[in-house]
Amino acid sequence: MATVEIEPTELRARVARLEQVVRELFDTRRPVLIHERESLSDQEQLLPELKAEGIIRDPTPEERVLAAEWDALPEDEKQTHIRLMNSLVLTPSLSQIVIENRR
Repeated sequence: MATVEIEPTELRARVARLEQVVRELFDTRRPVLIHERESLSDQEQLLPELKAEGIIRDPTPEERVLAAEWDALPEDEKQTHIRLMNSLVLTPSLSQIVIENRR
């Protein structure tokens, strides 16, 4: 197998072009402006990107009501419910249910 040497100037040019393409992609896919990013948390920066990609969506009015009801519960009731949900055993497993429903 022959090895090919690439001139350093050619490598620099290729790296510069790649950096330019990455910058262009980064700028076009981010709905939040660069100066706004500095003041946002990681989650606030990520949410618009995920929404733009269609991975997540805003909650429906019904989901907002349910979330408000959950938030209003006392902490001990929340923990009781979380423990109950964590103790559930699905038979068959969730992955098996998904596989069977794909058929």
